[in-house]
Amino acid sequence: MRSRNTNKSRWRIIAGLSAVTALFISGMPVHAEEVQNAWDEETRVHVLRRRVATAINVYTDGTSQDVTHEEGIFDDVVYDILRVNPSEHTFLQVDFGETPGYVNELKDEETIAKGYRYAGGINAGYFITGEDQYGRPVGAVRRHNSWVNWYDDTCVPAYGSGFATAYIDGSKMELKYHGWQNGHWAGDSAWQWWTGYTMDADYAVSGSFTYFADGIEQDITRGDYGDINYRTYGRAVTILAQKPDQQYLLITLYGSVEESRIADFLRELGVQDAIRLDGGGSTQMVYETDLVVNRDPQITGTASDEIEQNVTDPIGYATVKVDKLRVRRTHRTTSAVRGEATNGERYQVYETFEDDSYTWYRIGTNRWIAGTDEWVDYEPIRMIESPEGNPAGEPQTMRVIVLVDNLNIRTGAGLSAAVVSKAENGKTYTAYETKQAQGYTWYRVGDNQWIAGNPDWIRVE
Repeated sequence: MRSRNTNKSRWRIIAGLSAVTALFISGMPVHAEEVQNAWDEETRVHVLRRRVATAINVYTDGTSQDVTHEEGIFDDVVYDILRVNPSEHTFLQVDFGETPGYVNELKDEETIAKGYRYAGGINAGYFITGEDQYGRPVGAVRRHNSWVNWYDDTCVPAYGSGFATAYIDGSKMELKYHGWQNGHWAGDSAWQWWTGYTMDADYAVSGSFTYFADGIEQDITRGDYGDINYRTYGRAVTILAQKPDQQYLLITLYGSVEESRIADFLRELGVQDAIRLDGGGSTQMVYETDLVVNRDPQITGTASDEIEQNVTDPIGYATVKVDKLRVRRTHRTTSAVRGEATNGERYQVYETFEDDSYTWYRIGTNRWIAGTDEWVDYEPIRMIESPEGNPAGEPQTMRVIVLVDNLNIRTGAGLSAAVVSKAENGKTYTAYETKQAQGYTWYRVGDNQWIAGNPDWIRVE
């Protein structure tokens, strides 16, 4: 950990820049937007809905682009990440108020008065929600190297609750556990009866459990927990993590993801330490667009999946008949909302899906609308089937004889292409083109109609 003198030097360096920064900010027009992302028990919305007691906030002097934002999809759930590179210009701190507020209301006015700007933040530690004690932290809240008080109680790490604590000191974060298990002390040796909690850090906040600690995938609470087992909570998640290069990651996932998959997600991000913070309805992130640079998602399998979906030709057209028809990421009503379709708009359809309530139409990359007769008019593109029709007068090349029942006919040469119909045993088609894809020879037997070749499925003459 960095020493207290090192931290004071950092503050002196930043303070020396504050006057220049203030002139720079006041002398230039700022066209900024504060983006607010929160969870409404179903998906992400752009309005804050839950007052919280503690926040992890990012401040900067505005002279360096040390903070980036990315948005992506993981297991059908939207995620946001603020990546923070701590420097003499940019730093994290824990903010707290005895009166709970939204994340953007917990910013530290003393820090801002020194010339720094609030770049964004996430909700942090857990708190009591009972009316008489609403906002009382569960566990640690430490600011400026001192534990804070909630009225008459000092907010030290909660022993006996099973919560781990993140200590933040400049560019360094350490995860520790102070707790009792089965009547025996199982906490970190930094806690002593005669001195209390002696960790030397500017800031600290208790979470629930850890995904990674010291570069190892582990829960340092050893599975202990308090009134609620957050490992099986099944709701949105807020996570504070750090990579080996000291980059902080402030992460929110707006929906239920299995814990093993969250570990996969963090592993792919390359984290060294990661602690789960308060989530559920408290999950929220705020950031300022003029201080935060947006970037493409870095998790593999998200951006590439989005490109993959539109390689097929459209199979029909959907005309919207109502206002504000939600466009979702998948064909589920619990999936993330990506936008709205408006009355009168006409979309190409690349795939359809039936469930008990709706016919779903994929109108773009990871964009689906739910259709009923009252909401959507659907017009399929007529498929010309061989040998009855010869597409565009093309020359015939070979005959394909189907040897099985229910052989898929797809809109393109690939297993991800939409299924438009089925070929039955004994049916004969004329093929006009072949392609190699995903281990098969594909035969085009009509306009936007492809069959995968396998000696057990077809015979070619």
